[in-house]
Amino acid sequence: MKVAPSHRPTAGEKRLFALLNGLPKREFFFRYEPQIVTAVGASKPDFVLVSSLLGVLVIEVKDWRKLSGGTQEAIAVHTAGGSIEKLPNPVLQAEHYAYDLKDRFATRAELWEERKGRQALKFPWAVLVALPFIPQSEIARFEAVGIWPRGVVIGAEGVRDSASLEKAVRELPWKFKPERPLSLDMLDIIRELIDPSLRVDDAGGSPIGTLTRQQEALVREPVSVLLPKQASLFSAESLPSSHEQLIENAEVRLVRGVAGSGKTLVLARRAFRLHTEYPDARFLVLTFNTELARDIRERLGMDAKTPDAGLEITNFHKLCRHILIDHWLRPINARRWLSDHAAPELLALKLSSAVVAEELAWRRERNLLTDSAYLTADRKGRGYALDSERRTLINNMFNRYQADKQRRRAAGKSWFDWDDVAFLVESELERADHPLVGAYESILLDEGQDFTPSWLRVIKRLLRPGGALFLCDDPSQSIFHNYNWLQKGVSVIGRTVQLRVPFRSTMEISEAAHSLIEADDILRGAEERSELDLMAYELGRGPLPALVACPDAASEMRFVSEQVAGLLADGILPRQIAVLCHAYDQFLRWRHLSDRGVYVQIFERVKGLEFVNVFVPGLGSAFDDAHDAETVAAVRRKVFTALTRSRYRLVISYHGQLPAPLEALVPVTFSETYAPVSGVR
Repeated sequence: MKVAPSHRPTAGEKRLFALLNGLPKREFFFRYEPQIVTAVGASKPDFVLVSSLLGVLVIEVKDWRKLSGGTQEAIAVHTAGGSIEKLPNPVLQAEHYAYDLKDRFATRAELWEERKGRQALKFPWAVLVALPFIPQSEIARFEAVGIWPRGVVIGAEGVRDSASLEKAVRELPWKFKPERPLSLDMLDIIRELIDPSLRVDDAGGSPIGTLTRQQEALVREPVSVLLPKQASLFSAESLPSSHEQLIENAEVRLVRGVAGSGKTLVLARRAFRLHTEYPDARFLVLTFNTELARDIRERLGMDAKTPDAGLEITNFHKLCRHILIDHWLRPINARRWLSDHAAPELLALKLSSAVVAEELAWRRERNLLTDSAYLTADRKGRGYALDSERRTLINNMFNRYQADKQRRRAAGKSWFDWDDVAFLVESELERADHPLVGAYESILLDEGQDFTPSWLRVIKRLLRPGGALFLCDDPSQSIFHNYNWLQKGVSVIGRTVQLRVPFRSTMEISEAAHSLIEADDILRGAEERSELDLMAYELGRGPLPALVACPDAASEMRFVSEQVAGLLADGILPRQIAVLCHAYDQFLRWRHLSDRGVYVQIFERVKGLEFVNVFVPGLGSAFDDAHDAETVAAVRRKVFTALTRSRYRLVISYHGQLPAPLEALVPVTFSETYAPVSGVR
């Protein structure tokens, strides 16, 4: 059948939409006017309703006011002008649409089974016609003479409220009753066939899944500041959490999810949808690092060289550089300064330059800039303990660092570091006439667990009053910072949605990665931790992750290089392979593989990314600077983040002794020892 042109929803369609929205959402979902594409054409029923307990229902709605008889082929209907017009029997229309939908279902083998010697759908389908302005007594007369089957057409009494509609749906003459509720996997396939826009593709364009109902609701959730005062009945289904207002009058949604649960996918789809629906509004997507910003642009098919003013996708510090462009100087690298100017103190502290640099950044965030403020500050929850002697030593380093920064500033040289940048931008945005103050209707943050309080203060200044903050985070993947949302000045109570299913990785990879979380008292007991759900969906299966012991560093380099070469020889695309390194010196060892198109990077720059094949080498030295439980937990988080970048094949390697914090991997991986062939280079 041909697709009817788009039209304004009728009064009857609006009523049915409202009543369908009132059905129990745990069992039902529906689509208004889905386009059902088949091999011979397409059709557009008024509604398709899916019940996990009953099956699939095609609904046709007619706003007819008076009937004058008819046949099984056509119904005589009084028109608004007083004439009588013969129109197609809506039951036949609904059945035609249902057969088209069945043809769509035929394209997916997962929906079919053998029954009584032939292939049949695992669930029944039915049709329903709603005539909201015709009394049921009138419909009964048509049933009595065989024009309409009994129970298939409902009148005004059947659409009084959602309960009446639900009763009519349950009393339909369904062909059979499913033995068990339809699985979430099967329901998602049905949703995708009804609405192909829900399909999720990999970087090569191959389908890898479907947006879940929860993910879709997040994508479609409206932004109040963009809606008219009387919201349309055809807004998306709402989420159970409320939209309370912050003191700053911002609308907040936090999406907290385990690694691979689709947070970035949801954020990208939501940003694209908002931009498409509101082309005159401005939206900003912010990430922690440049790699993730590039990945989101690629997902949306956006060219970084020709940015879209309505939808900007960038990382936080690039945005800051744009704001400070008139007096931008490349910031100092605090880690490098410490290594160059405080090596003896680092040795005495038994802490790495990275850990001490993070301590200095924490002082800056907390505004603990004087000796007394820092030396007496409560450091509870910092991740590691410092006695008074060590704290005094760090305080002296901080004072020297600050003095050096002032000397640089006086000399006109670069004087601020990356942790100062947000404060400088915040000061710049105090000008009410700055063009970016209140410029965006919605700002969407990915990997929000690594955004600091000062960053959020900058973001709030960029947000239009009453605008929307859409936040994605996973505290288990916190690499740089560890502030909760209350410390960041954002209330997320009652505004948080949890994504618990790790769709990205195979069951085997998810179990291996999360074994590190479970083995760590600090990570396992974290209040903001996302709970893992491996049972709701039938997750993909694959080979056990490999845990490979190598005799020495040269052997480990040879092993990984051979493995990568083998994958490339087998036709695996280079962009599907990643070598992820825990430290910069490790990155330098494996950087030669990037010449072949393989992605080689340190842990800190891979957040939000995914690859089919992932190698995580050199872990024998990953915990060398971890001298207390809190630092061990921080390194475990980084390793966890790296492991969960893999979709199918994961290879973990080390030489020397396997660090004790990684021993939890042994029971959930395939352990082997690499023995290089003598004489082979």
